[in-house]
Amino acid sequence: MIVPMKKLGPVLLVVSSSIVINMGYLSSSLYEVPGVLTAILVPSLMVTCIGWFQRSMRRTIVLTLAVIILSGVLLLITLSAPVLFGVIADPDYAQMFVYSAFLRVVQRTLLTSFFALLTALLAGLAFE
Repeated sequence: MIVPMKKLGPVLLVVSSSIVINMGYLSSSLYEVPGVLTAILVPSLMVTCIGWFQRSMRRTIVLTLAVIILSGVLLLITLSAPVLFGVIADPDYAQMFVYSAFLRVVQRTLLTSFFALLTALLAGLAFE
């Protein structure tokens, strides 16, 4: 029973970190929470936790890349939800809405990637 949980642990760590980062992005978009907090501090804390639990620089960097990709996908889905669920029905406005959401996701992902990978390197060095 312990062996499957050890193999499932990194996956759960990536998914939970991505959900926390996604909720930070949404709070920044909806409630005017400062972007520095949600784009830099929260992902850096999540990556530090990954480094703490993994204790290996290589695994920390790989899991950090997985968190960045998964959080970008989750953010694109949640920002495009009004179009996906049919709340915005006008085809011209829906395309513009999805395009602006995509640009916002790319902008946030690039900003987060830099600081998350920098933190992953530092966490991997510190905990190895």
